Amino acid sequence: MELLRLLRWCRFIAPATLEDAFSKAEIANLAGAGYLKRHAKSGAYVLTGRGGRLLDTAFSGHKLPQAQRAYREADIQRRLYIARLTVTAFRAGINVFTAGIEDLRKEPALFLPSNSRGRGANPWANTRIAAVAALGDTAYAVHHVRPGIGRLLFSDELAAFTRNISTLRAPAQAFLFFGDSYGELLTELERGGEPDAGRLIGYGEAYRRLRLPAHLLTCDDAGALQLRVMARPSYREGLTRIALKSRYAPPPEDFPQCDALFGGAPFLLAADMDLRRIDAAVDAARERGDGPIVLAALEAQAEAVLYARYRDTGKARVFTLTDAALKEFLRGEGEGCDPSQLPFTTEKGEVIHAPLIKAR
Repeated sequence: MELLRLLRWCRFIAPATLEDAFSKAEIANLAGAGYLKRHAKSGAYVLTGRGGRLLDTAFSGHKLPQAQRAYREADIQRRLYIARLTVTAFRAGINVFTAGIEDLRKEPALFLPSNSRGRGANPWANTRIAAVAALGDTAYAVHHVRPGIGRLLFSDELAAFTRNISTLRAPAQAFLFFGDSYGELLTELERGGEPDAGRLIGYGEAYRRLRLPAHLLTCDDAGALQLRVMARPSYREGLTRIALKSRYAPPPEDFPQCDALFGGAPFLLAADMDLRRIDAAVDAARERGDGPIVLAALEAQAEAVLYARYRDTGKARVFTLTDAALKEFLRGEGEGCDPSQLPFTTEKGEVIHAPLIKAR
């Protein structure tokens, strides 16, 4: 049922993306029962009419996204990118089955504005916001970024985000840029020298103008773990204390980018991949004469970005968070999303009847 719901919410999901969360056997069984199929043009999995009717029966009275699918190549590609984000968030245990922005009041949750389009007035207009996430008392405007993605009306993006989350009363706001790899993200976000085209600017210029925190996310195992960390309130302080244990010392009041002192050196938890915050800490430490800062992040993040960008340039000492520290920080939360293997039941406690799956 969770797999079918993801198809309803995402419309199109690439096989490799779906197999990150479900086994090939589960997918094949549902295809054999006629609940999903492969879209001939894109090769992606889509929900069948039969699968849609099963969901309508199982979730009667709930708001479900409209079942219509757009088949323009650009629309399909955008859906496939959003599906990567959605499945990554699902694997992190984040509620992705939201019907409106108001559902983000119970975090952690993710809302896809594209699923609200076509239902009367569209408060998101033509913004490029792929999703809005509520994680750890912060509301995030989530954008997909890749090389050559084009320009955006940055002022309109900020206005739409601020306007639509006003009812959430989130104490903090930030941006989350996601993509296939850190290399692709940074290629676009650190691109410079492009002249503005009226109000349209590139993502590189938007990244430089943005005054809110900006985080990077890859849609893979590391990304799912990163979201699990960021979904916890005050995650920086909590994970920093666990990682440093007895060597933890409170950060100086006049060093806002610092999470702690580690052996007298400024320490930053970098698992949320806010590189601009790290860069600001490097500059501040140099001005204070504090020497190289210390960073702690996930192993995949260090190997892909932080070693080359900070350790090898002498700007910081980079450590990887241990499995023990992460397990202690996330204790009581399980290992992320692991759909129950028990039969699905409705709110009334009834089991949905489905015909036996026949062998092909």
